[in-house]
Amino acid sequence: MDTKQFHISTGKELLAIKDRVRHLIPHWGEDGRYKEAVLKNVIQRFLPAKFEIATGFVVKQTAHRGQHLSTKQIDLLVYDTDFPILFKESDFVIVTPDAVRAIIEVKANLENQGLQKIIKKANQNGQFIYNGKTDLRFPFFNSIFSYEGFQMPNMETISNAINTADDTFKVDLNFSKFKVNHISFNKDWFFKYWERNLPDPANYIYMIEDLSFSFFISNLMDFVSGQSVMLNSNMWFPVDKSIEVKERF
Repeated sequence: MDTKQFHISTGKELLAIKDRVRHLIPHWGEDGRYKEAVLKNVIQRFLPAKFEIATGFVVKQTAHRGQHLSTKQIDLLVYDTDFPILFKESDFVIVTPDAVRAIIEVKANLENQGLQKIIKKANQNGQFIYNGKTDLRFPFFNSIFSYEGFQMPNMETISNAINTADDTFKVDLNFSKFKVNHISFNKDWFFKYWERNLPDPANYIYMIEDLSFSFFISNLMDFVSGQSVMLNSNMWFPVDKSIEVKERF
């Protein structure tokens, strides 16, 4: 049996389903929402039953009863169904920060859509959610998923964009707990912030041919599943990505 090919097939499936509508309707204005739905449906298959994935908002209370604050709309968020849901209609939800386990910005082509701007928005949502939690011990999965872009990435350009997007938030002592920590640039290129590598956390960019999408999902499962993924790490990570490190900063 070939675990690596199993994970490669997940990435190929995402790309195949994503392109299906484009073959029929090349200029559909809702194409972005369709791409979110494709990723949502694949991720839902892997999630433990207590978690759901949807699009929506996260809201938190203020010191003034009857008033609240809200994030910008989040493409996909993973929430724990053990927590109450303020509002749900089909695959749209409004939840409070304690319910959130992951947020995902979904892009067709991250290179064309502006890496720095998108990371900054995700950091803003991440800071809002994390600071609204009651348990601040653990980071959560703050991420960006791009189907295409950066086919021949310039490491300096990418690292500069990430560092510039992060600079505004570094004054927050909890920055490492809510910053964007995973990016799938395309099917081959993958970013991970190793917050757990204390006392020396760092950003890493990997080239893992045909496995970036799968590693994105596997890392998400690691964040929500406790010890299960690490206890079965060879099943979830069929190659050692450390041999494919292209940049550390």
